[in-house]
Amino acid sequence: MTRNTNREEALRIAAERMRQKKEQEEREDKEFYQRITSGKPWLIFKAVVTFCSLIAVFATIDHFVDGPTKKLTEEDWKIDGNWEWTWHKIVDVEGCLFAPQFADWSDRVENSLEITYSPIFRTGKKLCYDIQVSESTTRRHEEIRWRSIFTWFPAFQLFLLIPLLTFIFKRQKPWFNFARILSLYFVFPGTLLVIYFTLL
Repeated sequence: MTRNTNREEALRIAAERMRQKKEQEEREDKEFYQRITSGKPWLIFKAVVTFCSLIAVFATIDHFVDGPTKKLTEEDWKIDGNWEWTWHKIVDVEGCLFAPQFADWSDRVENSLEITYSPIFRTGKKLCYDIQVSESTTRRHEEIRWRSIFTWFPAFQLFLLIPLLTFIFKRQKPWFNFARILSLYFVFPGTLLVIYFTLL
């Protein structure tokens, strides 16, 4: 009888400790969630959400809408020999790389090159030129190929929406903290790098 009583008491004590430990973990989780979703940390996160969301909207507009077009002189562009692409010529215009096909490039009309910029960030997105085939003239449009957010659509925009989705669907769950950290330490710095290297 005493042995059974001792065993039941030990089980009761163990269960009570487990319950207390679980309650303590839940309390600590709740306190941590409250800490990261209020005050200065939450204000910083909201600033990241706003910044990344605006860049996503601007980058989408720049992808679909053309900005101003400028006629190019012979000094405004050069052939880039550091890059190779089979059956294509690599043309560097103000740091933007385009890859017209050899046949089109060799038939181009001299002094017909124009570059079209994006409307918001004013980065080059299209190279336009005339080609002469027999008696007819045709207009060619080459999309930018390298170092450009235009080639990353819509992956770049989806990447930028991670902070916004984290903000909208915030929950006291492990995935929320992971997504928050991802937004603060990967998406935000990554966005700044993309803006610096491709848009400025």
